[in-house]
Amino acid sequence: MAVLSAEELAELRRRVRTSVGNVTWTKPQINAAVQATENWFEANRSSLVSAIDTATSPHSFTGAQKKALVAYWMLQKFAREGV
Repeated sequence: MAVLSAEELAELRRRVRTSVGNVTWTKPQINAAVQATENWFEANRSSLVSAIDTATSPHSFTGAQKKALVAYWMLQKFAREGV
């Protein structure tokens, strides 16, 4: 699993703070939450790839297409559900 760098963590903290406004957490708490999200995604990545492959068989999306599909789905889901 990838360990997020200090720069990545700082960027994510800034984006979350900008998005939600009122900060009610400590730096270690938000860092741990973001790292847990990274860990979960990496642990479940192959399951997601398999689910996409199963759903679209016999068609197979490329790795780049799957990344784009997931990225834009996440953006749309955030826009639909917000914070």
